[in-house]
Amino acid sequence: MRGFMSPPKFIVLAIVALGLITGQPALAQTDTASQGAATSAVAGLPAMVRVDLTGGAAAQSLSLPQGKSAVVDLPVDARDVLVSNPGVADVVLRSPRRISVIGIREGATDAVFFDAAGRRILSLNIQVAVDTLAVSETINRVVPGARVRAEGIGGSIILAGQVASIGDADRAVQIARATVAKPENVINMLTIAGKDQVMLKVRIVEVQREVIKQLGFNLQAVLNRVGDAQVFLSNAPTFGVNGALLGGVNTGVNLDTTKDPNQAPLGSSGLNKANAALLAFERVGLVRTLAEPNLTAVSGESAKFLAGGEFPVPTGQDNNGQVTIVFKPFGVGLGFTPVVLSGGRISMKVSTEVSEISNTGAFSIANGSGAPTLVVPSLTVRRAETTVELPSGGAMMIAGLLSDKSRQNIDGVPGVRDLPVLGALFRSRDYVAGQTELVVIVTPYLVDATSPANLQTPADGLQIANDADTVLLGRLNKSYNRAAGATAGRTYQGPFGYVVE
Repeated sequence: MRGFMSPPKFIVLAIVALGLITGQPALAQTDTASQGAATSAVAGLPAMVRVDLTGGAAAQSLSLPQGKSAVVDLPVDARDVLVSNPGVADVVLRSPRRISVIGIREGATDAVFFDAAGRRILSLNIQVAVDTLAVSETINRVVPGARVRAEGIGGSIILAGQVASIGDADRAVQIARATVAKPENVINMLTIAGKDQVMLKVRIVEVQREVIKQLGFNLQAVLNRVGDAQVFLSNAPTFGVNGALLGGVNTGVNLDTTKDPNQAPLGSSGLNKANAALLAFERVGLVRTLAEPNLTAVSGESAKFLAGGEFPVPTGQDNNGQVTIVFKPFGVGLGFTPVVLSGGRISMKVSTEVSEISNTGAFSIANGSGAPTLVVPSLTVRRAETTVELPSGGAMMIAGLLSDKSRQNIDGVPGVRDLPVLGALFRSRDYVAGQTELVVIVTPYLVDATSPANLQTPADGLQIANDADTVLLGRLNKSYNRAAGATAGRTYQGPFGYVVE
């Protein structure tokens, strides 16, 4: 048995080395050993680890990829080895001074080597992790332009480095997840080379057309002779669909027999009188709702837009009768999340909504005797959500959001209303029709920041008129010239500025 008074000194090999730092954890040595073991495995040779015991038999660290091996060369003969967790690493004494270590599964263990006299030669802390070198090489080979390195710790993989876009980062994470037991064991610490910004130009157009038609006859008559029982005749149209949107012409005959030589009893005035009214109404309306929001967001982040308002909705009532409310938004809304892909293409998740307050489906709450009834309105909503992939400057359209509603109501006197010609005098017709179409046009652009001198606001060049110009000339603004900074030297084609319709 060799003594320890003058131990030989070894030169650390260039392939890999596991040094000794007395009294300190060998953290830096762990990375070196892991890289050396992986390098030797790629070359088809086991990692060679030389041990220098000039400072004593302190603990040292060794990191191995799962399924790879390393060879430890000792400066003195070893007789026994003790492994705390043989299921993690297999340690075999090939010769008195050469030990083979094979990584079996992920985990940590330690191996203690003893000489023939039972003295401890070396304590080796072994960490077995996923083969991160193979993960790094696969990612850098599959993802163009990626500079990714993978590191294993505690059964997890940490991805660090740089990729060109968020789409490349997602592909790198998917490759790494295929090598671990659980997807959450992959920690993404990748950086994006250029965080592209996406501007979304949207046109939301809604056209509503409404037609209302009403026709009916209002007949009232009192028939009989003076002094006898009176006979009343009445036919009043009820427009149940559209309510009181009425117009028309009053006509009829008024024959008063109270002036007859035979005097009528007191209180019998109004005999033999008839009134008739022709009620006709028609209206055609066209409404256009237009919004053109421009939103800019960093790739991977979300942006939202809302042009409308909020209405209160009661949510509860306390013991004192106080009602608590929350506000719900309505109007023209837009939300999108862009992701810049390779080749300048943009993947977008777009959601748009057009809503308005309606009495259809409203909810009424009685608030006690004598108190006004609380009415909670409802919303008429058209909503669309999609995910598309477009080039910068390409456009897509969301159309086909149609709505067609029609209502009719016919009232009349039973039996008489069905007569061929005279029946029209004893019936009324109420008709309402509405058509709505919603179209959304979306165009994404890759944008960069620009100089403030290239931007112009609607207030540039505006001068408010003074009192004399307002009183004498009826002006609200004195001048509205083009700004010199933003428009100087430019040639415009087509209309620009404010468009008032």
